[in-house]
Amino acid sequence: MGEHNRLINRDHRHGHRSRLRERFNKAGRESLADYEMLELLLTYPIPRRDTKKLSKDLINHFGSFAAVLDQPRKRLLEIKGIGPETATFLIAIRASMVRYFEQHAENADTISTPEDIAKFVKLHIGANPRECLLLFCLNDANKIVHHVIVIEGTVDRAPFYPREIMKSALDHNATKIIMVHNHPSGESAPSENDHRITAQLGNIAAEFSIKLLDHLIATPRQVFSLKTGRLL
Repeated sequence: MGEHNRLINRDHRHGHRSRLRERFNKAGRESLADYEMLELLLTYPIPRRDTKKLSKDLINHFGSFAAVLDQPRKRLLEIKGIGPETATFLIAIRASMVRYFEQHAENADTISTPEDIAKFVKLHIGANPRECLLLFCLNDANKIVHHVIVIEGTVDRAPFYPREIMKSALDHNATKIIMVHNHPSGESAPSENDHRITAQLGNIAAEFSIKLLDHLIATPRQVFSLKTGRLL
């Protein structure tokens, strides 16, 4: 009887996964709730266990689908049902997303609005637990020629070194730059210090005939543009 029930459960699980994949293949991501999308992903590193409950537990614990993918390996491994292979898989999913938007931004014809790089910025540093400063170097045609994290700090502060920023810009013959830093607190509004370093960097860059196009502040869910907010 026990073996019979096990086979029934296995067949039910297999049928559920097949229906989930079929729905996704026919109607795309809009046809799946967040927990179902995560459940679908988890079926690949966890092929022989029910992943529906685990996907719901993960979203309930961390708060959202995006927050699950934002977690470092250590936090993921604290969850019952997540082993080393599954943690690696989830981290690789997010890393792939970053790579996608990174190359999309690099290959774009031009950068004309903050939205052009907002997705990449949110993924790349928005969820970083430490404050860091990301620099985009652009040419006359507004095409990204280089991007790099030039400074990484602590959970609530990143040091500001204009020399490092300008060295990177000059090394790549940039005529324009976009400065981005994250707020691990999740609050995207600029601080007084943010206003100060924006003005300082703008003045220094101008001495080298380089224009500071924008200063973006990133969180996992939002990117604030000082230019759009008319603060630059």
